[in-house]
Amino acid sequence: MSSRIAFHIALLSAFAAAGTLAHAQQQTYCNPINIDYGYTPIPNFAGQGKHRATADPVIVNFRNKYFLFSTNQWGYWWSDDMYNWNFVERRFLRERNKVYDELCAPAAFVMKDELYLIGSTHGPAFSMWKSKNPTNDDWEIAVDSLKVGAWDPGFLYDEEKDKLYLYWGSSNEFPLLGTEINTQTLQSEGYVKPLMSLHPEDHGWERFGEYNDNTFREPFMEGYG
Repeated sequence: MSSRIAFHIALLSAFAAAGTLAHAQQQTYCNPINIDYGYTPIPNFAGQGKHRATADPVIVNFRNKYFLFSTNQWGYWWSDDMYNWNFVERRFLRERNKVYDELCAPAAFVMKDELYLIGSTHGPAFSMWKSKNPTNDDWEIAVDSLKVGAWDPGFLYDEEKDKLYLYWGSSNEFPLLGTEINTQTLQSEGYVKPLMSLHPEDHGWERFGEYNDNTFREPFMEGYG
């Protein structure tokens, strides 16, 4: 074998090894995930200049793919491996929803082979959406209005019992709340139960401050997710 041929074989082997290594490195990911999240659409948030802004991320596994939703993004992402992400442009708010942000603190859950999504709302005007093919922006309205209204919502679906529960709350005064959602009507039957309240005088971890020693500022809790 000539030295030139041996050199080319060695070079190809090096490229193959590098490709294998690069592929192996892409099997891992870290937090925060580096995705191309957008710029804030809310005017007073941009008073000192435009900046990238999002919050309240939620990831659900649906049909062996990961779907990521977060606040004010005019769309969402999906991934096969949580390393490479694909953005799907989508507006979920309807014309009647007179707010600046798209979906704030969204909640997503899987039930009966469909992916469901809704944003935070204090009233009944927001629709809940569902999809069997969300990689292609294929959505339909699951329920026109979620009458219970929930800010920072989180859903839990019990597949074995076919039970759906909704938890929510965002306050330094009111407790976190919970209710069962009828899986057919996608509405609460009306029974809402207080689940957790703040007791900073008894629970040191519910106080602000670097050492949980701020007793002058009221604590705050959110029920998201």
